Amino acid sequence: MRPVFSIEECTKPRAMRLWAAFVCVLVLWQLASTALIARGLALTLNSDLISFVLMLSAALMFLRNAVTSTGRLRLSWYLLAACWGTRTIVQLIWMYFDIVLRQETPNPFVGDILLFLSNIPVLAALLLETQQDSPDWQKPQERVDFFLLLLWWLYLYLFFVIPWQYVVLDPGRYGSSYDRLNGLLDLVLLLMLGLATRQASGGWTWFYGIFFSAQLFISISGYVANWAIDQQSYYPGSIYDLPYTAALAAFTVVGLLGGALSATEPVASMRVNKLPLTKLGVLALLSLPVITAWTVLYQSAPPPVVQFRLLVVLVTIFAMTLLLVSRQSQLARELARAADVLQEASVTDPLTGVRNRRFFEAVIPGDTSSLLRTYASSRESLGRELIFYLLDLDGFKEVNDHYGHTTGDKLLVEVTKRIRAAIRESDILVRWGGDEFLIVSRYSDSAEAETVASRILTAVGDPQRYISIGGLQIPQTCSIGWAAFPWDRQQPMKASVDVVLALADRGLYEAKVKGKNRAVGVSPSKSSKFVLTLADGDQLSTYPVKTLSVLGPTQSGGPFARIFQGHLESGMTSPGPIGV
Repeated sequence: MRPVFSIEECTKPRAMRLWAAFVCVLVLWQLASTALIARGLALTLNSDLISFVLMLSAALMFLRNAVTSTGRLRLSWYLLAACWGTRTIVQLIWMYFDIVLRQETPNPFVGDILLFLSNIPVLAALLLETQQDSPDWQKPQERVDFFLLLLWWLYLYLFFVIPWQYVVLDPGRYGSSYDRLNGLLDLVLLLMLGLATRQASGGWTWFYGIFFSAQLFISISGYVANWAIDQQSYYPGSIYDLPYTAALAAFTVVGLLGGALSATEPVASMRVNKLPLTKLGVLALLSLPVITAWTVLYQSAPPPVVQFRLLVVLVTIFAMTLLLVSRQSQLARELARAADVLQEASVTDPLTGVRNRRFFEAVIPGDTSSLLRTYASSRESLGRELIFYLLDLDGFKEVNDHYGHTTGDKLLVEVTKRIRAAIRESDILVRWGGDEFLIVSRYSDSAEAETVASRILTAVGDPQRYISIGGLQIPQTCSIGWAAFPWDRQQPMKASVDVVLALADRGLYEAKVKGKNRAVGVSPSKSSKFVLTLADGDQLSTYPVKTLSVLGPTQSGGPFARIFQGHLESGMTSPGPIGV
């Protein structure tokens, strides 16, 4: 069964032309009614119904645009639809007095506040459009600034207009206060529309130009009608309604043009900077005590009005303070997130995504302190060692020389992935510099170090899985030196982390000298005759050592390493003291 109504049917060009023609017929109908129908209920009914239908037409047109648009533009259309939906409700109230009660609309009119507030969504839509190119609008604190401005306009109405309507009834002061405030809002809207017209490009320049003209037309016609009411020459359907009716019809035209542009140019491109919402929001807040002081000191308002205004100021300040607190908390969270991102970036290697030396220097002192406290408390310390593996890629310079640094960088990234797959989640992988990596195996036992080293050698240099980069099959191996902290379990404080790293680096040096593609572990030995002299700061210390060597997979012809044990004095070179 064919649906009675659909958005697709209403957005066809023929339907749009019929809609525009219908609006034009209503304007001509109003002209004919004014000319041919005598003053009375029939003319009132005609005029009120035409105004109601034109307002409803504008609301439906903007709503239709919202349904067929996306993103921020959709929100703008919804705000404009809210404006005209509110005005339609006000017109129904007006018709109730004119047609049902058959009496003049009272002054002050209960719908005036809705009529005034109906312009706020228009202001909101225009503010939204001036933020079109700004990514900051996505930030919650920007939206808080936006709501501060809207709350400020509501405060102005409650402060200047409402007291003469509900606190101390004074139609004269009510009318003048309403006209001045409404005039200020109209002026702001016209300035915003003029700014939007100047900033926009393409078809949107015409859109905002026509929007500006329609807003100017309806503002002038409204003031003319109010003047006629004050002169007691206005009645529904009089000649003063003709420009107002034409202005109402113009907003349907604005919606028609906007709908067409939404389909072809979805975003209104602004050429200049956005409005400073934050500064405007602060100015709005600072204006509250200024306006209050001026009113209290220099105006002769009755005491009930002064008390009411003070209450309005206090409530508004409280509401704005809540918004500002919300803004500050949102800003604090955003700053915390930004600090986390910067902190993470400062301790992360940008190429490989692993940790860098800064992270090592920040984290390892805490790990070593905790470990030393464990040994000092005489608690079970088995499996409570830090194993440092220094890893260097074999022949990496030749890869850079033959294939270029881009290929070398990709090789580093792939090697990083393989190392990560070979170690535990709790272990730390650090890019130590260039093609050198440091692996910190936490909560480990040095007895398992050779197994871990063999696993890393196999992961990097597996001959069955050459590293593939851009069609190249690159055989890559690595050399590793490792040592454990604490160096001596019986004397945990004997060697610092820097000394242990120097010992692991000596193991790496020996792995390179012995032919590469292997891991050499350095550990203390009471029976060894070979002694390393290390400089820890200004102090020289001696360390009797032994080594454990693990061969890589290509040397043994398979994925399992051949392990042999020896002493440094049996062939380890001794270049002299090592400075830490």
